[in-house]
Amino acid sequence: MRYTLHKLIEEFRADPDSPFATLNHAVRARQTRLYDRLIREHGSLSLERIRTRDLMAWHRDWLGPGKVAIAHSLVTRLRVLFRYGDVMLEDRECRRPSAALSNIRFEKPILRSQPISDVQINAFRDAARQMGWESFALAQAIQVDFRLTQKNVIGIYVPASAHIDTDVTHPEYGKWHDGLRWEDIDDKLNLQLRGRRRRTTLIGNLSKAPMVMQELAFYCHKPSDKITREDLPRTGPIILNEQTAFPFTTAEFRRKWRIVADYAQLPKTIMNKDSKRLQPV
Repeated sequence: MRYTLHKLIEEFRADPDSPFATLNHAVRARQTRLYDRLIREHGSLSLERIRTRDLMAWHRDWLGPGKVAIAHSLVTRLRVLFRYGDVMLEDRECRRPSAALSNIRFEKPILRSQPISDVQINAFRDAARQMGWESFALAQAIQVDFRLTQKNVIGIYVPASAHIDTDVTHPEYGKWHDGLRWEDIDDKLNLQLRGRRRRTTLIGNLSKAPMVMQELAFYCHKPSDKITREDLPRTGPIILNEQTAFPFTTAEFRRKWRIVADYAQLPKTIMNKDSKRLQPV
């Protein structure tokens, strides 16, 4: 069978035995945007017409100031596609570009390694409160004090059709789950992380998390050493978008996190994921 790049992508995304089928919703959504771009730009080309020089030219077109990462991601998607076509579809027209891409050395994104300091964290939290986005100050404090990831704290959305038990459903984004809820805090202020199959893991005690207690003092309008479980909500997601009263989407949280970071004058090289690598001063 003769494939176009578009047809190969559609086959790859529909095949229950392809790597695409094993991805979680968030990763699948990110990769779908990349595959859709490949379809828009080169989908009509038949595989037999794609040559090594074409692949190199595509990469040059994708490159630009600050575009190394996206160019690398698109090339990675092509590698996965052609490998799938070669191995799973046994298509010889996929074998040529698959071999070519394994031999070409493209420019890669520069790996960053810059821990965030407690001074910078405090500057971020102050900026978030000044902007009226207290949710970011609290989320940042939780991430740092308990060494949690962004996903652990704010959760994710999955399609409304997903078999997920949740009481939070957004009309546009779908079902929300996996984020911290007020129910995860017990009467002794212990914070637990809920896993799959209703299993929970003790993360720590709020009273021993100084940044978190400082933010809860602002939230409760009382000294941090006077806060008890009765001062906190009993149910619902902990981190909510002030504008919508719903949990954040990953993209919206990332976008606004950068706005707060810029207001706090944090370096562009520091990102939210650096919160797990706090560097004391």
